[in-house]
Amino acid sequence: MLNQRLSAAQGVAKELFPAEETLENALLHTSRIVIAVIEGRRTAKLPFGTAQEGLERAGAAASLLIQARAELGAAHLAFRETQEEIGLRAVSFGDIWECPSKGESAPATIVQPLRAV
Repeated sequence: MLNQRLSAAQGVAKELFPAEETLENALLHTSRIVIAVIEGRRTAKLPFGTAQEGLERAGAAASLLIQARAELGAAHLAFRETQEEIGLRAVSFGDIWECPSKGESAPATIVQPLRAV
């Protein structure tokens, strides 16, 4: 029974850690797009409004990725709690950093969608 629980938990960890890394990589690249647009516009001495729609969409994508990162972080914390509930408290699954404890604040999610003002 313990081996089955351990195997199930390892399957979750096998997918969770790459998902976290992939999400952060997507956020890095999306943020770099925003920077490249601004720097490119300045270097090319283009009008201020150049690529505004693309910049807005890349910014919106970055915001959604930040929300997804918060949700995945909250899922990670929930899985850590499940790990303890199923008797695997002493097992490490390769976290680079310690997971926050239940008493610490989990990542907040954005409830209100962003809008242009």
